[in-house]
Amino acid sequence: MARKITPQWLQGLSTFQKPKSQDEHPPKTIDSPPEHSTVLLEDDPTPEPIAEPSDPDPHPVKQTAAKLGQRVAKTASSATHATAQYLGSVAQAWKWQLIWLGILGVFGGTGAIAFWWLSKVPPAVDCQKITVQSIESEQLFCAQQAAQSGNANQIISSINLVKDWTTDHPLYGQSRSLLQDWSNALLILARDRVTQRDIKGAVSLANQIPKSSPVYKDAQAAIDRWQAEYRRGEAIYAKIIDALKKQQWDRASEQMAQLALVEDPGWQSRLGEVREQSNNERKAWKLLTDARNFARANPPTRFGEAIAMVDPVDRKTFVWTLQARLEVIKWRNTIFQLAIAQFDQQNIVAAGSLLNSLPASVQLTSANQDLIRLVRAREIETANEYNSPGLERIAPLMMATHLVKQIDPQSPFASRAKTLIPRLEQKTQDLMQLNVASTIANLQQIPMLEMAIAQAAAITPKRPGRLHAQTLLAQWRKELQSMQDRPLLARAQQVAKSGKIGNLRSAVAMATLVRPQRSLRIEAQTSIADWTNQIEIIEDRPIINDARAIASSGQLGRAINVASTIRPGRALYNEAQGLIGEWVYQIQLAEDRSILNQAASLAGQGYLSRAIDVASGIAPGRPLYGEARGAIGQWAAERAEIWRQRDQAPQPTPSYESPIESSPQSSPFEPTPPASPDQTPP
Repeated sequence: MARKITPQWLQGLSTFQKPKSQDEHPPKTIDSPPEHSTVLLEDDPTPEPIAEPSDPDPHPVKQTAAKLGQRVAKTASSATHATAQYLGSVAQAWKWQLIWLGILGVFGGTGAIAFWWLSKVPPAVDCQKITVQSIESEQLFCAQQAAQSGNANQIISSINLVKDWTTDHPLYGQSRSLLQDWSNALLILARDRVTQRDIKGAVSLANQIPKSSPVYKDAQAAIDRWQAEYRRGEAIYAKIIDALKKQQWDRASEQMAQLALVEDPGWQSRLGEVREQSNNERKAWKLLTDARNFARANPPTRFGEAIAMVDPVDRKTFVWTLQARLEVIKWRNTIFQLAIAQFDQQNIVAAGSLLNSLPASVQLTSANQDLIRLVRAREIETANEYNSPGLERIAPLMMATHLVKQIDPQSPFASRAKTLIPRLEQKTQDLMQLNVASTIANLQQIPMLEMAIAQAAAITPKRPGRLHAQTLLAQWRKELQSMQDRPLLARAQQVAKSGKIGNLRSAVAMATLVRPQRSLRIEAQTSIADWTNQIEIIEDRPIINDARAIASSGQLGRAINVASTIRPGRALYNEAQGLIGEWVYQIQLAEDRSILNQAASLAGQGYLSRAIDVASGIAPGRPLYGEARGAIGQWAAERAEIWRQRDQAPQPTPSYESPIESSPQSSPFEPTPPASPDQTPP
């Protein structure tokens, strides 16, 4: 017997089925499907027996297929009928469950949609499009956003929006906390203004806090405190400034100590500035005092150095504005007065030196500037830079003319400028003319030099370029004469190279043609002297040689006579005189040696006085004069010793009957000297 099978999908639905009493819904017997409903194409479990044919069928496959088709059709029809009956019974059983399930779905969907709509973020408010007609909640939102920027104007606008809202306003509670926050923020900005030394701005911001704000009393108290401290600092600062103006340094220090106690950020921040100003004032006063002492101890011409000493003074100090500036102006005016006096005395160098002593920072009046232009122009005019190229001299002159023309006609120096301008213009013209002449002269040709000389000579004596022209004329004339005389002198030098007397005399004659005052005159005279010396040497050398030969034979006197024939001024005159002096020395040496030997012989024999007399015959300047004087000194000492011993010896009693007279020139201890061989007996 086939089993009754429940489909799986029906089993799943039964789990969702609400349990009900059997009375309400009595169970129904569900007919079991046909036995062949599970597997439609399956063979019948109880197939019918197939009778064996008596005769074999010629087509067994066709018969099998026909049977199978019949079986399938029968099975399909039975399954369809069973399924339809089953679904009808299920729908009848689930009708109310499905209805309630639909109602529940409708309400659940509605709640879900409402929850989604409530939890959805509302669209952002565009604060750029907010107007006074916008709802107040949006205005408050935008005011809160604007206040977060920290801008004072935005915060004030936010405060003005809510400051008049009363307790009846629906947003009053929210606005109170915002008003307090915004007032605190504005008060912080006001304190920042105080730190920035903007008291007025700070008070203006703090006054924007309305009376309805919880911070109003704090703001007003802060305003009173700021203004009181600021006024206190202001009064102390005024005392400090007064003390600095009067150079009362101790008083200024005391007031700065008081300023340090002021509880105002602005004055606290300025305390360093005040101290720096005090230090600058002290330094400035020290510089001014030193400059004044220097000015008193030195002449007015050195006032420029005193101004330079004051120059480092800070121009913002009271020392400068009240005292130093006036001193500088006084010293400056003195320097310019001295410069004017030097300028009028034509002492341009001294005037320029005085003006150069002034520092560049000195402020000048229009008259001062005119004087400087005038002095600079005169310096350029009087500069003698003749060795500089022409263009380098013309450009400064043109600049000097331009400077002088800038002097105002109403200037006190206008008359001097009017006199100077023509001179500068004339000197510029002369210099340009001389520059052209110099260019021509540089060609170093005789015709070109003559043309340049003619142009330079055209500058008249009254022209300012006359002195420069004369300098160039002298130079070019010298060059021209050199070019004219050089060939003649070169020819003479060529002739004199042979060294023969005839050629030398011809060279002398040719060089003599170079006239005096010519540029090569000195060179020609030098060559003439040289050639003349050569001629005299050639002529006098044989005389010197003859004298030497005669002296070698022992005839010194004759040699002296021969050498004496060379006249003074001749080339060999000095050499001849040297030989003559040598030979005279030899003669005198022989003569003096004989005399000295004779004196020595007498001294050796004890005749000291006689020896001294003989040696004294050698005159000063003789070859053996020194030796003779030495011998005389020795013999005089020996004789003095002998006389001393005689004086110490006992004297015999003199006889008055026969006195003996002794000669003062003889000594009783000296023998009588023999007669000189040169003396003849009487």
